[in-house]
Amino acid sequence: MNDETGFLAAALKELLASTAVILAAWGALGGATNALTTKMRLRDALRHILLGGLIAAGMGSLSMAIITRWLGLPPEAIPAGGAAGSAAYLVGVFGPAFIEVLLARLRHAGKGDGYA
Repeated sequence: MNDETGFLAAALKELLASTAVILAAWGALGGATNALTTKMRLRDALRHILLGGLIAAGMGSLSMAIITRWLGLPPEAIPAGGAAGSAAYLVGVFGPAFIEVLLARLRHAGKGDGYA
């Protein structure tokens, strides 16, 4: 029993230290910021928080490369240690909104109303 508990504790510790989990947490905080600043319903806010976390974890270190290009930063900024959390946060803020706009344009383009 004690070996099993030790294994579970070690596995949980490794999971919490995982880069993907850390990026997901920052992305979720970004999604929460987006939800709070746009005053949306609770259901939509939870969706933005979840999407922010999933997008940030899924993009991984690619998010820093995209944000570096977007902000015109030098390529040396990509491997910066503390910047990964900042990039994940920004992806969490803007990612869900970007996806919603893209989907809305695709829906309207399918209807042929000239929105896109």
